[in-house]
Amino acid sequence: MSRDDVNEICNVRVIARRADTREVIAERVGHNVWTNTGREYSCMLKTYGARGVVLRNDRLAYVGLGNGNQPEAVSVTRLASPVAFSAGQFLKPLSHELTTFPSVVGARTAVRYVARYTFSDVSLGDSTAMISECGLFTDGEQRTFAAQQRDTRIGVAEQQSPVAYHTFDPIPKSPNTELEIIWELRH
Repeated sequence: MSRDDVNEICNVRVIARRADTREVIAERVGHNVWTNTGREYSCMLKTYGARGVVLRNDRLAYVGLGNGNQPEAVSVTRLASPVAFSAGQFLKPLSHELTTFPSVVGARTAVRYVARYTFSDVSLGDSTAMISECGLFTDGEQRTFAAQQRDTRIGVAEQQSPVAYHTFDPIPKSPNTELEIIWELRH
């Protein structure tokens, strides 16, 4: 039996930069928890149902932010305190053009997703939002898993279950700050 020598330092990186100079003003790195929602997603995505029926067609597509805090546990079913990234919208689409497959010896055993929040995103007027949690979400509707049917509005944010969740020491997000979430999944 061989040992896996992957030395994973982190799989979630949150970076805040000054919008004008791109200077890093805060950075957090850490591990996420794959929630029960995420575990169910993984199992169903890999499995056919009766007569070869595909059980899930949805894909990872969004990041949600919050200013709450709760234990990183498989039982997480929502962000503790979701915040809108724009008027009325909770979930920010991943920047799919930035998705990469960092690999060792050419195998695609890891995928890296990026979500970028501009100076106008997560804006509370002139005030600063303290961001302390994030979640990774599919594009599937919450109950039926229908692809590209996820309700991304802030009004239903507390009903949205992330497949992965991470909490961290608060990072200030103001109109003068850009925020980047880099989420890497290794298989």
